[in-house]
Amino acid sequence: MKREKKARWRQIGKALCCTVLSVLLYSLPVLAAGEDAAQYVKNGMDVIYQLIAACMTGFGSLLLAWGLLEWGMALNSQDGGAQSMAFKRIASGMLVAIGPNVVPLIINASTMVG
Repeated sequence: MKREKKARWRQIGKALCCTVLSVLLYSLPVLAAGEDAAQYVKNGMDVIYQLIAACMTGFGSLLLAWGLLEWGMALNSQDGGAQSMAFKRIASGMLVAIGPNVVPLIINASTMVG
């Protein structure tokens, strides 16, 4: 009996949530209509790209620092496996930290060629 009651309340909650979201989304204005529609979309995508790039650069910097600390500890212990893992972590940290800066260069180079 309790399970049926919980299941019914979950269904009511889902239906209510869907109704509220559809009403809210229906009333949103569309800013991408007009002569400069592409500019609105491009500005929004640029903001999203900058946010993701900043997160990736921060994560890459943390990974790089972790790799450097691990490498220093591995040098003290003379463990070859730990040293190679530290080098891999350092390389991956550098790639992740530099990656967001390289992507626009690749995109610009491909548009110049094509």
